[in-house]
Amino acid sequence: MALSDFILEHIDTILEEWATFATTLAPAKYKFDRVILLDHARHMLETIAADLALPETAFEQAQKSKGRGVQPSPAQPTAATEHGMARMQSGFSLIAAVSEYRALRASVTRLWERAPENHPMPPAGVVDLIRFNEAIDQALSESVTSYYYEKEQQTRVFDAILSSTPDLGFTFDLDGRFTYANKAFLELVGLPLHAVLEKSFQDLDFPHAAEKDRQVRFVIHSRQHARGEVRFTLPSGRDNVYEYIFVPVLDEDGAVEAVAGTSRDITDRKAEELRNWRQANFDPLTGLPNRCLFRDRLEHEVRHACRSGAPVALLFIDLDKFKDANDTYGHDAGDLLLQYAAARLRSCVRETDTVARLGGDEFTIIVQDLGGNGHVEHVARKILEQMEKPFHIKQHDIVISASIGVALAPGGADTPDRLMEQADHAMYASKQAGGNRFGFYSRALPPGP
Repeated sequence: MALSDFILEHIDTILEEWATFATTLAPAKYKFDRVILLDHARHMLETIAADLALPETAFEQAQKSKGRGVQPSPAQPTAATEHGMARMQSGFSLIAAVSEYRALRASVTRLWERAPENHPMPPAGVVDLIRFNEAIDQALSESVTSYYYEKEQQTRVFDAILSSTPDLGFTFDLDGRFTYANKAFLELVGLPLHAVLEKSFQDLDFPHAAEKDRQVRFVIHSRQHARGEVRFTLPSGRDNVYEYIFVPVLDEDGAVEAVAGTSRDITDRKAEELRNWRQANFDPLTGLPNRCLFRDRLEHEVRHACRSGAPVALLFIDLDKFKDANDTYGHDAGDLLLQYAAARLRSCVRETDTVARLGGDEFTIIVQDLGGNGHVEHVARKILEQMEKPFHIKQHDIVISASIGVALAPGGADTPDRLMEQADHAMYASKQAGGNRFGFYSRALPPGP
């Protein structure tokens, strides 16, 4: 029996034996059934059998022996080319795809040699086996070529996608060295791809390089994500902020085979967040902390004072005669007066103290690390001196003063609300006494308004 007829007559047996082996080659993350594994093998065997049934010229024999068989047209793919493409798309390794051909060759050869009519093997049978092996080699060549073409096409598509995005994209090997970087990353670092490949962050003198290399190693060893933010100075001198994430790339067995990373420019977002935070926490006129931020800091300081016993002082300040000045010289002059007064208040305290504007002409100051009431008195007297000096605004010398109330925690008050009530009470007493003075809260003070 000719080999071509033998293949067609026993094709189900051949494929059944072959599929048993091919199942072991399928990627573990996929559950392939036999129908999928046999998708192109039957067509391939039928094609080979048809080829074996045709007479072959001496020239064709010589060409095939040199691996120069007829190449398929890209417009008319063969079963072998479809096999290579499908295996690439299904996640088979090239070794696994090639092993399928070896198994197919072995299945046909083994069954053919075991056939009773082939003992001893007739000369025609030997020729058929040679032609069969050449056909398998031809199919293998077509499949590998298709596999590589599909892989390269996916790589080109992958690179085109990553190169068209403003986000930075890159990959690392298990030594923490770059194996890929997209166009956005290369433009950022100002280097060609070949100068980046096989380099680490430290090799590239990247900002906070040691920390980045450490995070890549962490991802490799832990199989967990790592993320963060980094500032990068552009050639223009502008500082941009990037958020990044490193993720593990796992193989079929769940082992890390690479690390993929992406990074995005969040400079505008961070600037917007900062603007929103400042609008929510700072007075737009004076630039001082507003009531919200003041309250947050006061709660922190009062908790610390109650816990440690180190006193903190709260000064309530109301500008005397501000309303008269505002009515006389106009609101624009009044706004300038508040701005200048805020600057003078800041000059009277340390950077660690908090000066805030509650609204109108009311200000507060949180003074920490007192070392006794003497420091608070010094600050209060300095404020009175500064507020007494004329403010030169729009060719006018505007004269005002300040009424100050002081309350201490702990001891006198152990909550922010209580401390604010006491300081406000003391400030009202100073104003009722004629203004331009300060006073500490005490239970002997007359009741407030």
